[in-house]
Amino acid sequence: MNFGIYIGSVAGTDKDLAVGKPDNPNAIQDALKKLEQDGHSLIIRGYIHYLGNGKTGNEAPDNIIQYATTTRKIDLVLCYRSPKYDQRDWTNTIRNVIQKYGDHLHSFQIAEEPNLKDVFSGDGSFDDIYNALRDGVLTAKKEVGKCKNQIEVGFNAAMSFDPKDNFWNFIGSNDCIPLRDAIDYIGLDFFPDVFKPVPEEGFPENLKGAVKYVLSQFRNTISNTGKIPLAVPIYITENGWSTGGGKSYERQAVIIETIIRSLYEVKRELNIKRYELFSLRDTDSNNDNLFYQFGILKDDYTPKPAFYKFRDLIQELSER
Repeated sequence: MNFGIYIGSVAGTDKDLAVGKPDNPNAIQDALKKLEQDGHSLIIRGYIHYLGNGKTGNEAPDNIIQYATTTRKIDLVLCYRSPKYDQRDWTNTIRNVIQKYGDHLHSFQIAEEPNLKDVFSGDGSFDDIYNALRDGVLTAKKEVGKCKNQIEVGFNAAMSFDPKDNFWNFIGSNDCIPLRDAIDYIGLDFFPDVFKPVPEEGFPENLKGAVKYVLSQFRNTISNTGKIPLAVPIYITENGWSTGGGKSYERQAVIIETIIRSLYEVKRELNIKRYELFSLRDTDSNNDNLFYQFGILKDDYTPKPAFYKFRDLIQELSER
């Protein structure tokens, strides 16, 4: 299985962005080298916000190209944040971004959680998001064909339990046949035991069961409603566990290992090929709000136990 990690510190909350100390490029490079020891290479995840009118902003981390190497590639997300859909401007921006990052890219994700409408971290509330997603995927797929390296194109979603949510009905419609033919993967953001804690009684088996249940439900939804075949792999595009609110650093390591091993057990059955951790370092280690402490490093880049656990899991479970 391939492993990746979001290397910035800015985090989307339910209402806004959590922002802390500026990134330290030297410390990030040092951490990545320690995680990649013995010939393993990580995929590094970053985000750019498309704001409309040809504008982009909120690149996290800043200048992500500086962390790319011949073996360490970028999983880049172009979030859709325009108050008005302009197809020409949107597709031109996609082409410009791909041309800028080019062969540094491993994959290119169109929009972030486009099925979520009621939280800041999701793009679902922005104008004409469904058409923006479809047009964006098709534009990106055509543009990456011009690059020397094979760059994967896809989109992601979060689990939604809203019975009125028609996102996957749209994906499974005839209008989206070209989109379904174009995508190389489907991403899933999920955070078990973060927003809805798993009871301590029965741990860790109850967490393992919850992880496998969510993954199975997601595969069933995208297959049956979204009409996306099993041959299209699932990538875990965001998963992590916050130490905010006084949760122990030791517990974070246990949770992350339990989740990774649980999805590894069903990776063949459900065709799961990538896991990306959110995130490398805390936004602010002194802020007890859970959105500020997802890092496996503190905000001064000193390791938590989960840093070493994640390194060991990479060594054990990933390809060189």
